[in-house]
Amino acid sequence: MRKLCLVVCLLCLAGCGTYTMEEEKKNGDIIVQKDVANRDRFESFLKKSTQGKSDQIRITAFTTEGDPVLYDIKYDGKSYHYTSDSSRDQFGTTDIDRKNEVCRQLDKTIVKQKATYTLRKCAEGEDHELLRLPKQ
Repeated sequence: MRKLCLVVCLLCLAGCGTYTMEEEKKNGDIIVQKDVANRDRFESFLKKSTQGKSDQIRITAFTTEGDPVLYDIKYDGKSYHYTSDSSRDQFGTTDIDRKNEVCRQLDKTIVKQKATYTLRKCAEGEDHELLRLPKQ
């Protein structure tokens, strides 16, 4: 009986680290794979932050192997707080992850009919590209 309980517990724990595409869509994540899903949510975030209103989003990008890498961006009315989490990437490293890094600016640049959104003036000195979207 103990062995059965142990096996059941281990199976439950093994599934705890997954974050499925269905969960992401349900949570309103902006999903970056071949295309961008929930683009309207990103546009809503842009509009609110331009108006000085607080908001937050999660961008989930997938590696070549299909592992999710999470980017949480929170705007507090003055600055952006950036967190990256690559702990679900089996071939990645968490050495480059950021925890609540403050960035003062979100820029949009257009090159070859694509809009690129980048966090700039970040506390650790590195810019963070968030998304590349076809220009509409």
